[in-house]
Amino acid sequence: MKIFIPGVPESTTGGELKQLVSGVLERRFHFPFAQRPSIQSCDVLQFRDGDGSVEYHGLVAISPDEAGNWFLGHFKGLQLHGRTLSARQFMDRRHRSSDMRPAHDRRRVNLKISRVFGVRGNVQPLDRLRREMGS
Repeated sequence: MKIFIPGVPESTTGGELKQLVSGVLERRFHFPFAQRPSIQSCDVLQFRDGDGSVEYHGLVAISPDEAGNWFLGHFKGLQLHGRTLSARQFMDRRHRSSDMRPAHDRRRVNLKISRVFGVRGNVQPLDRLRREMGS
């Protein structure tokens, strides 16, 4: 099961996010007879809009699905770098073409999504400057 964690702090690394998720899963699945969950992948994603705004979100794949469902109910309210996080099941919507989108669809058309590797030292000030300058 893929789990979407919206609004992670800009300084978050994939390793920190994985450690947080592992800590939650350990609370439930510490019995020797229970099937232990595994984190298949854990990424921090950068969402860059055409107007220069940048957001960071987490995407975690947990196996088996039962562990993912349990995780969703127990992750809410945890904090990372002082920010309270939430989680929901990820819905892959890439299969729709833009001409098939309903009128009430609020998704951003010009959104660019990329995986973040390592620490993003100067990304925040540069993005803030771009927003202030309107570029």
